[in-house]
Amino acid sequence: MTKRPDNGTVKLAVANSTTSAALVGTEITASGYQRAKFVFAFGTPGVDAAIGASSIGVWAAGISKSLGVETATTYAVIPTAYLAAATTGVLSNNVAVLDVAVPAGKGFLKISGAIATSLLPHSATVELYNPVTAPPTHASPAPVIVG
Repeated sequence: MTKRPDNGTVKLAVANSTTSAALVGTEITASGYQRAKFVFAFGTPGVDAAIGASSIGVWAAGISKSLGVETATTYAVIPTAYLAAATTGVLSNNVAVLDVAVPAGKGFLKISGAIATSLLPHSATVELYNPVTAPPTHASPAPVIVG
């Protein structure tokens, strides 16, 4: 069992929804963290529901600065950062977790994918943890002039 990190933050990644087709993922600012743990919650579907392999995943974007404000550049998929396929019926009142490393140079993350039915309540949060820490700097002492 691993200890929960002391320094982290939790954000909403996908709002409560029962819509089908594309998930409406929230853009997450992950700058300053090394890891992101997405937790998906699935409610009781009105019908049996399944998700296909690679249909829900995490995408990352680089950082662009304009007038001192950080914005996301183009998003690209993080390879292998997908929920596994889930067969019909197993999603009822379940959770699924995707724990990924925040790619170097990428400051934004977003869930992308699709749910095949509009009768499956779902939402997701993300816990950002393992803050990036700068290596310590060791200033050289000032020269001492003896004389």
